[in-house]
Order: sequence, then structure tokens, then C-alpha cells
Amino acid sequence: MPDDTTVTQTQKTTEKTLVTLLLDRSGSMQSVRDDTVGAINAWLSELRQTEAEMRFSLVLFDDNLGKMELQKLHVANPIQEVPDLKPEDFQPRGMTPLIDAACDTIRAVRESLEGRDDVKVIIAIQTDGDENRSRENRWEDLRALIAECEKSGWQFTFMGCGIDAYGQGARMGIRSENTVSYGKDLLATCAAFAATAENTRLYAAGTRADVSYTAEQKMRSGDRFDPETQESNPAPVTPVIGGLGWGARK
Repeated sequence: MPDDTTVTQTQKTTEKTLVTLLLDRSGSMQSVRDDTVGAINAWLSELRQTEAEMRFSLVLFDDNLGKMELQKLHVANPIQEVPDLKPEDFQPRGMTPLIDAACDTIRAVRESLEGRDDVKVIIAIQTDGDENRSRENRWEDLRALIAECEKSGWQFTFMGCGIDAYGQGARMGIRSENTVSYGKDLLATCAAFAATAENTRLYAAGTRADVSYTAEQKMRSGDRFDPETQESNPAPVTPVIGGLGWGARK
């Protein structure tokens, strides 16, 4: 890490950081509900180790009976006062209004910080599926909103569970370095949230320039879709006999 990204211990303790997790509560998350709850609690435990002044918001989103719902479990609470997530607080249901939920959340955070330039902002967006129920906003609206906030130094991450998250991340305007497609098993889920927590804590402390994922972090998270990894490690060529692959033999 370059020397100019490191700050003194005194500076670290005066940093202010607002971390917001926008968590998918759609019905398909039921299959990974318990793993997700455990991984989030491990993430919170890591964030509580920060030396920076950190506040935390947790917002659950879904479309229930034709209406988008954003449930704010925590809103800018001091990280040390944020309790673990309870299984009963996370009950998957409904559809996935990803665009509307992200736009509304980002705008709410921006409004709450209007006139302030002393707060680092990190927004982590998580889902296990494709956008399928937004009505008020389009991809270009979300992309423009994220681009505008990034000009003010905001950091965004996109976490896709069991999906190729890079396509949706690109449509949002989130860089591939800040995107992870993690596996649906417990180890991969925990690894993805642990990586996000570590990067967040170090960025808040001033010892990291951003919250992007390393190749090793993505590998531990079971990421099979990272375009950079695929380019450096192309898929092997299938042996061919008589114009047919081995898999075609009956």
C-alpha cells in the first residue's frame, strides 16, 4: 500500500465513517438465511474493532404484495451499540426491487449528510438475484446517482450471492474491483462478508485507499465470475475427436 494512504494514529481516531448495508430480503434469500445472519454478525464483530468513529445503518428491502418495503433496522447508530442480527429480524419474502431500493437508500443517506464533508460514506449493496420489481427508477438513474456520489468520495460495494454479479454491478456503475460474486455455502458467505468488513474497517481507519476486493478475497469467497481472474486463467480447451467434444459421447 502506498505511503500516502497511511495516516497517524491520532488521525485515525478522529475519522468519521457511515456504513450502510442494503440487504436483500426477497424470498429466494430463504435458502441462505441462517448463513447470511451468521456472516453479518461476524461482519459487525469485525467493524466493532475499528478505532475510527463509525456509525452503521442496516436496511432490508423487498417487494411485498406489490409494494416496495425498506425496513430500517438501524439508522446511523454507533457501531459499538449495534447488536447482532437475530434470525427473527430477517424473514425473506417477496420480490427484488433492487434499483428502487438502492436509489431510495442512497438518496436518504445523501440527504442526511447534506452540508457535511467530514464523513466517509460506504454503501454495501447485497442481493442473490436479478432486479425484477422496481417501478420508480431505471438502471441509468441508479448509475448516475452512484457516479455523482463517487465524485464526493463515497465508496460502493456490490455483493452477489450465487449469481454473476458483474453484469448488474456494471449497470449500476460499480467497478468490478468493488464487486464480488460469492458462493451460496457457509464458508463462501462468511468469507465475502469478512472481506467486506476488513476492507471497510481499514478504509475507515485511513490505512486503505478504498474498499475494493483483492483477488485472494474473491477466491476465498468462491467467486467464479471475476472477469480479471477469468482473463488471467482462461477455461481449458475441451479435447475434440472427430469434431465432437468428449461430453458428446454416449
